[in-house]
Amino acid sequence: MDLTFLCGVLAVLIAISVSSVELLTKYRSRNFWEIFGSWYFFGFAVWNAFFCSLVYLALPFIEVGLKLELNSKPVSLGEQPFIRALVAGFGYLVIARTSILDFKTSTGEPIGVGFDYIYNKVAKYLLNFHERQLQKEFLRDFFVVFRADQANAPIVFLSTVNLLISQASTADEEKLLKDALLRARGQPAPEYCLFLYQLIRDHSTNAKDATEHINQQRAILANDANHSAEVRKQLNWLSFPVPATPSNPS
Repeated sequence: MDLTFLCGVLAVLIAISVSSVELLTKYRSRNFWEIFGSWYFFGFAVWNAFFCSLVYLALPFIEVGLKLELNSKPVSLGEQPFIRALVAGFGYLVIARTSILDFKTSTGEPIGVGFDYIYNKVAKYLLNFHERQLQKEFLRDFFVVFRADQANAPIVFLSTVNLLISQASTADEEKLLKDALLRARGQPAPEYCLFLYQLIRDHSTNAKDATEHINQQRAILANDANHSAEVRKQLNWLSFPVPATPSNPS
């Protein structure tokens, strides 16, 4: 198979990987397939592959600044498919986000017109729908465990977070969890539980793992009245029973 074509495929794979790293950080509480199994992500990947391919094809015709010195001889990117793939894969976003003209609105906000306008509009459109889908799935997972024992849900969720605090690997991680609990105080019960569920998901492999942790604490609380009373004391600011939960998203 043609080396130029294979290096073009390599450039596209690099581009998709580079553009997806941010999603791994943003959705660290989701598993691989939740993040990358969406049709919206597929569209985002194709969009980045398209721009990368354009840059890869154009590089041999761009003379300025794209000559490399190897063994004291200038080498054109068109003659080095592997180097060309690396430049396109890692550098295509520089071109994709380049403005040809910049305008300022009446409020002084700059608006770029060029490749960046086209790239960003389509990318944001796809990623916004991707985020909505992930959020809907996240809420669906939450409601499964929340409604299993709604009256005692705050106690169960808080007990699970307390377990995470006791298992924290570093002092910084423990402090972050404790500070998060303080910030969550005063919220209505459903919102409070949702906040705690996010903490639990952040420290779980996936939704199934988080559900197992929560169910284990539910069983422990049901069999240990003293432990249940200790956790309930931490919720002396919260009125019981728990008020009605918002509607489950379809």
